[in-house]
Amino acid sequence: MIPTGLQANPSTLPAMPRRPMRPNEISSGGVVVRRSPAGYEVCLINDGRYWGFPKGRVEAGETPEVAAMREISEETGIALESLVLRTPLPPTEYVYRKPNHGPLVFKRVHNYIVEAPAEAELHPDPAEIAEAGWFGFDDAQSRLSFKNSVSVLEAARQVLEHER
Repeated sequence: MIPTGLQANPSTLPAMPRRPMRPNEISSGGVVVRRSPAGYEVCLINDGRYWGFPKGRVEAGETPEVAAMREISEETGIALESLVLRTPLPPTEYVYRKPNHGPLVFKRVHNYIVEAPAEAELHPDPAEIAEAGWFGFDDAQSRLSFKNSVSVLEAARQVLEHER
């Protein structure tokens, strides 16, 4: 029991420094954009449960940039040679549990802005992707399933707005 007067007030405690986690799974992908008369549109995919950005595991011998381009092309059906890697965005890190009470996975995702041609159509792999579409930034933000994806989208929006 803590004696009266010595109880900790959470608002006065120093913040614990956040140590970078050691990921045991590394993926790469990003915010895929195309130009439209109304501005940029963002590609989102849905795996049957969640809306997010195209991404996938970095394979042995691949750089995160190469993996991002490969995964985006595979998941969206946009030809790899028509995609342009524009700039890196902040990576995201999170923890999830493998299905059926499996082990925890500490995951890092490298994110990039990748531009597709204005006329790019989506032809997602139906074995992996239930639905895909192009959305304005506000609509995309409201569809995203995870808060860290919203942060990545906002970072992309800021970069693209500074280009104008």
